[in-house]
Amino acid sequence: MSTLEALYFPGTELYSGSQFPIFLFLDKVHLLQPVEEEHAAGDTADIFITRGLCQAHTPVVLGENRDRFLRLISDIRERKDDYAAQLSGLTIASLSQKKSSIDDSQFGIISSLLGSQGVKAQPEQEDDVELWQARLVLKIGEILDREDEEIAMQMAVLEDDEQGLFKALQGEFDDDEESLFDELKQLKENISKPTASTIANRLSAWSKLYRAGEIPSRYIWLTHSEETGDTMLERYQEQTNIAPVKLVQFTLPANIGWARTEASDAATAFRSQYPELIEKINEGLHKKDSTSLQELSAEWSQALEAHFPASQTGRTELEFYTIADRPCDELIGSEKKDSGMLLGIVRWKE
Repeated sequence: MSTLEALYFPGTELYSGSQFPIFLFLDKVHLLQPVEEEHAAGDTADIFITRGLCQAHTPVVLGENRDRFLRLISDIRERKDDYAAQLSGLTIASLSQKKSSIDDSQFGIISSLLGSQGVKAQPEQEDDVELWQARLVLKIGEILDREDEEIAMQMAVLEDDEQGLFKALQGEFDDDEESLFDELKQLKENISKPTASTIANRLSAWSKLYRAGEIPSRYIWLTHSEETGDTMLERYQEQTNIAPVKLVQFTLPANIGWARTEASDAATAFRSQYPELIEKINEGLHKKDSTSLQELSAEWSQALEAHFPASQTGRTELEFYTIADRPCDELIGSEKKDSGMLLGIVRWKE
């Protein structure tokens, strides 16, 4: 039986209800982690890993510097204003600079953030500084993403309260519960889209982490960031002078549950009911058989509607592009590993 696994990028963690529906489609998602074993055993944030739906890879472990790095991230999360000036110096432009152009100020920033001892492991140090910068950018990006979502959820709650109060004042009462799709739609409307520079910075940081270690080859690279996916498609066309080909498009629910346990249970139950359909889709993607995949896409949509009605859970689109002439790892500047022959992009569907 073939399996369908994907390497997720440029995010390094799955934390949002809008991300969880990919587990309906994939056997396993592989994540790059900036720091090893970040979550404690039994942590609910790790439930996808314990259930075998996710596998985490740390390309370069921090070792004795791990606790120091986690304390730094905790301090940044709690005391952003104190660190703002120093963090502004950690520009991702330095990640693309030649090593000879990395100056002492960048070492000073890292040492200042870490305290008087600096980075303990100090070989030639350029690689250390670049990797620390990449790790910081990825972790800070996650902090900001989470806070943006929390703020957006709070705004959505306030909007619901205001609407409920207005209806009550007019003598109107609505006993219907808000659907998962309505909740997610409100959330999306309140979250601002990332800028092009933010996308480029985070992709550069993720690429640096990816290139730093040996990562098992994956057939599919998957992103929830439409902007990142479009950047990869643009790079492909620039480097090959060939327009990327969309192989197939599948629908997914926009939300199958906010809680990890709820979403994991829903995905497992759905997949257990359609093993033959999922197996055929896996084979079709491995063979890049567009004709059979189009037929299977229609069958998949019918199965979804039976279990996750669009009126309740909404829909996103999962697009697959064939980029065999220039695998994804080459598009981010890595040596060819024959991985990433398919690029998957999850797009929000209004």
